[in-house]
Amino acid sequence: MQDAPGPCRVVAFVRGWSPDRAGVLELERVRAHLRGLSAELVFESEHGTWLLRPDDDPRPIERLGRTRFRVDDDEDGVFVIVASEAGPGTIEASGAVRFAHCQRSPIAGTLAPALQRATDVMLAQAPLHFTRRAWLTTCVVSGFALAVLSACKQKPSREEPEPAVRAPEAGELDIVLDVNGTKHPLRIEPRVSLLDALRERLLLTGTKKGCDMGQCGACTVHVAGKRVLSCLTLAVAVQGKPITTIEGVAKAGELHPLQRAFCEHDGMQCGFCTPGQIMSGIAILDENRATDDDAIREQMSGNICRCGAYPNILAAIKAARGGAS
Repeated sequence: MQDAPGPCRVVAFVRGWSPDRAGVLELERVRAHLRGLSAELVFESEHGTWLLRPDDDPRPIERLGRTRFRVDDDEDGVFVIVASEAGPGTIEASGAVRFAHCQRSPIAGTLAPALQRATDVMLAQAPLHFTRRAWLTTCVVSGFALAVLSACKQKPSREEPEPAVRAPEAGELDIVLDVNGTKHPLRIEPRVSLLDALRERLLLTGTKKGCDMGQCGACTVHVAGKRVLSCLTLAVAVQGKPITTIEGVAKAGELHPLQRAFCEHDGMQCGFCTPGQIMSGIAILDENRATDDDAIREQMSGNICRCGAYPNILAAIKAARGGAS
């Protein structure tokens, strides 16, 4: 095996297997683990022998010596042999392999179970024989086993039972939030803000967390038609009231007029404050407070744009109002 010298090597003997049967994702995950440990992997089956290095495609190499290796003819299986530079598992100059660990996979055509078993054996022997070289080998085997298990995960043969409903812990409340026309039951602590409930529990991340102190306006949403700062509003205080976030502004696939105006007048730069700006702008338009430029500036003063796009935001609100010249 002078084609593939390396500080650490895992050798797998397989029946009915070749690299073209492994998925691209599986091989890439294997490469990632090997790359981190400067290790390499050798596969051998009746179809040939291949070397897999971290940054290369599998390539055929000369067969290993097989005087000590045998696979039953009546059953496909996977044998895993962990080889190190010295001691049990050495790849001898003749090419023969002295087994460090030999395991058969209970699932034909998969390496993961045998790799996992080999890892368990090595860990069990760690107190007496675990050298630095063996530790590196174990890392390779463990990483490879996890990668193959993830890639080869199979759909369960029968439906899993539904988990039991968790009883409320001390201090938790069951509430229902009516967000964008959909009712969402939640179990939360009374101190959870509306902002955190929207972002962390309902995954409506259009509403942004800026200062988390009610000073920037990035978290503005509508509650019962009025704009509120969701970072200063408790979720339990608004249950039963209709809540509208930036995700619910567009209707039937059509942007709100203010959303279109922001696009046409370039009312955003980084875009972080834009959801709050639009929610506040819609509110002052609905309340007929955007009477002139000074009124718009005053009503929008609670929404900060760190990029300084204020002139374009003003132009967008005027355009949506119908007063752009």
